[in-house]
Amino acid sequence: MKQIIPGLWEIDEIGDAVHCYLWEWEEGLTLIDTGFPRDAKTILDALIRHGHPHHRVRRIIVTHADLDHTGGLAQIRRATRAPVACHAVEKELLEYPWRRRPGAFWMRPVLWLAGQLPGYQQRPVTPDELLVDGQTLPEGFTVIHTPGHTPGHISLLHRERRLLIAGDALSNRGGKLRPPNGIYTTDMDNARRSLWKLAKKYGDDFETVVFGHGPPILNHGGKRVKALVSRLFATEV
Repeated sequence: MKQIIPGLWEIDEIGDAVHCYLWEWEEGLTLIDTGFPRDAKTILDALIRHGHPHHRVRRIIVTHADLDHTGGLAQIRRATRAPVACHAVEKELLEYPWRRRPGAFWMRPVLWLAGQLPGYQQRPVTPDELLVDGQTLPEGFTVIHTPGHTPGHISLLHRERRLLIAGDALSNRGGKLRPPNGIYTTDMDNARRSLWKLAKKYGDDFETVVFGHGPPILNHGGKRVKALVSRLFATEV
């Protein structure tokens, strides 16, 4: 595991295809996203190797229900017995993952076929807690509903630590801050509105940003998200 800031660890044992995070707080540990189905055992082994018994995981928070973020959810939940939390709108996609609708029509059969391969089969999960926009969690996070990439996508803001966990609301691929990939995004217009919301409503509240895809931004994260949104919307004027 790699520490990003005090209290936040990236579970880098699963590689760089997707990023999952572990938040350490007074009551124990909170796991944020669970990688591909093949990553479940690696994540569970990493917890033990770093001195974290599975029973210390107090909650699993899902940013969104894509295969690369919730593929290991069923197995990790069974091992830790931790309750699962997601946005209320995302509940259906966790319970019926085959209903996922990517932005590009031609990707639907591709993703369906991929889901039949060993190591990529996503098991349905019924969440234990449904989250809503603006809700404050015991871990200190504020839930920010950032729909677009999926209907119930959330980002997590920790004002005290000046941290934003962005999920796939945006990415930092190739050293460049970007909107979510349109091929996998259900509603790109709504995704852009969510970026506007992050920048205009919360951009002064965070310095560090971590992503589902791409390395973290440790400084001036809010300013960089604001600059991205200014560029995106300037093209529409």
